[in-house]
Amino acid sequence: MNRYILLFLHIVSLVFLAFGWIKDLLQIEIKVHYFVEFTLFNEKRSLLGMLEKLWNSSNYWPFLLIFLFGIIVPILKSGVIFFILLGKKPHPKWQLFVSAISKWAMADVFAISIFVAFLGANAMENTTSILLPGFYYFSVYVLLSAFISILSSKLIANTALNKV
Repeated sequence: MNRYILLFLHIVSLVFLAFGWIKDLLQIEIKVHYFVEFTLFNEKRSLLGMLEKLWNSSNYWPFLLIFLFGIIVPILKSGVIFFILLGKKPHPKWQLFVSAISKWAMADVFAISIFVAFLGANAMENTTSILLPGFYYFSVYVLLSAFISILSSKLIANTALNKV
């Protein structure tokens, strides 16, 4: 595949990632039915909103994990992919690095956990949950990023073959 097409796809994936960070991912609402119905709990959260809430409530360990694997690792992976795609003859060790860091990229696990929370909340009688646009943006980033990683490894393999 052409490196410029991959570069374009990578930029598109980063746009989806940014929207996945700032848009609300999930809304959970708990309603109580006594003599009248009223909402006991209703909350929407984006990834950045979750980080802010965790930091403000002194939950530093979950904050650190989400910040590291949901923000820092994707940025680091993105930088290396840019290096691979923009370099004339990238060394195969960079693709090994992308493969290794992808195993630590928890974006896909995070997206799945949001979906599990969605299903779990909908299973309770007085609770409803709605997947919001941020979840879908984040999910598109996860899939597109995996696709780009696979194709960039093929690009490096082809470049290495052409060197010989």
